[in-house]
Amino acid sequence: MHIEIQYLPCLEYVSLLIHSNHVEFEVMENFPKQTFRNRTYLLGANGIECLTVPTIHISGQKVLTKDIRIDYFQDWERRHMGAIRAGYGKAPFFEYFEPYISDIFAKKNKFLVDLNIDFIQLIMKILNVEFSFTLTDQFHSTNNLSHWNQINAKQDWQLRTNFKSIPYRQCFGVSFVPNLSILDLLMNHGKESRNILS
Repeated sequence: MHIEIQYLPCLEYVSLLIHSNHVEFEVMENFPKQTFRNRTYLLGANGIECLTVPTIHISGQKVLTKDIRIDYFQDWERRHMGAIRAGYGKAPFFEYFEPYISDIFAKKNKFLVDLNIDFIQLIMKILNVEFSFTLTDQFHSTNNLSHWNQINAKQDWQLRTNFKSIPYRQCFGVSFVPNLSILDLLMNHGKESRNILS
């Protein structure tokens, strides 16, 4: 399967990964702004919260995804970890997964691709999914096995056919919020998450 690399990806994205024998991550594209490559959605006390990893851009220049650097002049890791603690600190599996998440943030990966891969590998380990991947060495136009750019932050996920949402226990609210970051499911259901995704 061919797809972009997303940050703490949504359930729709992870459900595609767990059903793939091998994933080819597209890193030779020109990095597009305002996508799930550097943003995710969590559920907190005040509803849905969007978290964005700030990146370094040189005005007017196109940069390949593999070369996108994270902007550490902004205090984003503390904000993201704070949002995760506030949203999931009382969730059943928070104490099991929080140290691994903190360790990834503490690495201070220079490149967005490396940060996202670290999180995806952690997610697959928790879900007990054998996971192999490669990175593209040239830009691949889409083909039959490609889901590149299909899971789009600007489009309602219900307009796509990849994924059917099944309600599960969440920490906040009376109405179920579908297709959030995989963290929402993992924090509430742990290893059982794989069955829910399947």
